[in-house]
Amino acid sequence: MSELRSIPLGDACEVVVGQLPRELVPDAEGFQALWELHPSEFHEIMIHGRQVPTPRWQQAYGADYHYTGRVNRALPLVAPMEAWLAWARETFDVRLNGLLLNWYDGTVGHYIGKHRDSDVHRVEGSPIVTLSFGEDRAFRMRPWRGEGFTDIPAVNGGVIVISWTTNRAFTHEVPASARARGRRISVTLRAFDT
Repeated sequence: MSELRSIPLGDACEVVVGQLPRELVPDAEGFQALWELHPSEFHEIMIHGRQVPTPRWQQAYGADYHYTGRVNRALPLVAPMEAWLAWARETFDVRLNGLLLNWYDGTVGHYIGKHRDSDVHRVEGSPIVTLSFGEDRAFRMRPWRGEGFTDIPAVNGGVIVISWTTNRAFTHEVPASARARGRRISVTLRAFDT
């Protein structure tokens, strides 16, 4: 892996970025195989008291993910996911055990709005580790209830790490972009109580 570097956000918070080892970055065939895993339906989330479909496909693997009043039921890990999880445990936190994949199709405007990750069933103090594959997109950090933002490039094979403290103090998002015309897959690893 390339050297990790810190991007300061203010209020003693930061985002840590780096690159996955080359052998863990899917080639074109591996990316296509991963792309084909996306569900046929959009997951529904609760926003302002009503259920709405997410503007991207998503699926939990390894551990259920509880958020917005819903549960994304986990499927078993497949081989590449096991390798990413083993690497992230060794590099960041041995407690990581759940993956959430998001599939973004730029041709139909997929994005994820600003949010803080739910702490429900998460192991206190554990980081959020995001791996990016495919098209480069902006990963935007905003102060919770504050102004301004910092865009971090989410590049193919890139790693973005948000600490527990940073997740409480900042939102993150992958904003809609008229220039995004390709496909991106994010793999977010978290530590959940089992």
